[in-house]
Amino acid sequence: MPKSQTSAQGAVGTSAGASGRRGWLASLACLVAACCLLAGVAAASLPDAGERGRAERAAASQARTSVEQMLSYNYRTIDGQAAQVEGLLTGPFKNEFSAAMDKEIKPLAVKNQTVVSARVSDVGVMSSTPSTVKVLAFVNQARVGSDQKQPVVDQNRVIATMTKVGERWLVSRVDAF
Repeated sequence: MPKSQTSAQGAVGTSAGASGRRGWLASLACLVAACCLLAGVAAASLPDAGERGRAERAAASQARTSVEQMLSYNYRTIDGQAAQVEGLLTGPFKNEFSAAMDKEIKPLAVKNQTVVSARVSDVGVMSSTPSTVKVLAFVNQARVGSDQKQPVVDQNRVIATMTKVGERWLVSRVDAF
């Protein structure tokens, strides 16, 4: 074989090898870029664990306050207390609470001159989403009235469903057991 043919074949082989490596590197670069993009989208879509914890703590704290106010009343000031509590409620539960207060609780409280003081001894988050937190509250209610001169303490367990409305956590449901 003449020398010029060998050199030409070597040059063609070298050129094809470089082209194949460039194609392989381009494919690798695209793959890396796609993985980075996918990782960024995944990270952006995952909830921030710190944010979730702050939301749960805020909802649990508000549940403590709301439950204490909801389950405490004084027959002398029950109308004003009920109006204040309504500001802590949302959704259909707000109307349910008002109806129960007007039709059941208030008449008995006035008749028996009842004063109930509720204290939440502890709360715990049962479940949460970004807009709803279920909180278990351990409640002690001390009750006195014309029919009960010495305080009677009832220990209750309440699940308060807290719903985020704007920047506030409001009670949207209460289940006692």
